Amino acid sequence: MRRSRRGEICPDCGVERHKIYKHHPIPMPAAVGKGLWLVTDCDCIKKERALKRAQREAMLAIPPSNPLPLALQGKTFADFEVNPFNKRAYEGSEQFARNFAKVKDGKGVMLSGDPGTGKTHLAAAIANELREKYSVAFVYVPLLLEKMRTSNVPLEPLLAADLLIMDDLGSERGTEWTQERLLIIVDGRLSNYKPTVFTTNYHPNDLEKRVGTRVASRLLGNNLDLHISGTDYRLWKTASPSSRPPFSPLR
Repeated sequence: MRRSRRGEICPDCGVERHKIYKHHPIPMPAAVGKGLWLVTDCDCIKKERALKRAQREAMLAIPPSNPLPLALQGKTFADFEVNPFNKRAYEGSEQFARNFAKVKDGKGVMLSGDPGTGKTHLAAAIANELREKYSVAFVYVPLLLEKMRTSNVPLEPLLAADLLIMDDLGSERGTEWTQERLLIIVDGRLSNYKPTVFTTNYHPNDLEKRVGTRVASRLLGNNLDLHISGTDYRLWKTASPSSRPPFSPLR
């Protein structure tokens, strides 16, 4: 049942704003009353709300900013130098990105190996392949943990992203505090079947010493281990041709 009363006239558009009494849809305590008076919108309010709605829709239409650092935004599988040492990791990473829609159990990828062997390049290539269709987040683990020490870092974006890249895992100073924070992220994503791509300079057998037993157990048991051996490609590129160690890309 509704009752209405004449209300005030808007001085700007001249439309009368009627007062309408609406009963609550369910019984409420006596102190609350049986209903409340509402005031209809005039043309000014309707235009203001339409404008705000259009602004919100325009914001949602803007593509999200690239989640990767500037230096990684152009990394692709096409420009990755494949060689006998990284071929398996390259093929496994490419297959993971290609079949990402089929990943339903939260199983991700762990790229391990010495510095300069292409781990972060492959992780970035996965992210760049998927970010147009899926929400992707990227964190440099030592920096993330440092920020968590000094400020309140919201974890929801990291836990909710369709794909999270955790770069340089294990390089942070290992303490019980860091292990607990890592466990929150790793376990939170696994519990919601959200895959994660990890890069680390440590061999999987050595990870327990860096991140703790609980984190290492979840990493080793729920991710495809792609280990890369071979030469530090960054040093190889900067060395003089005569002093370069053997390095033979497959393409």
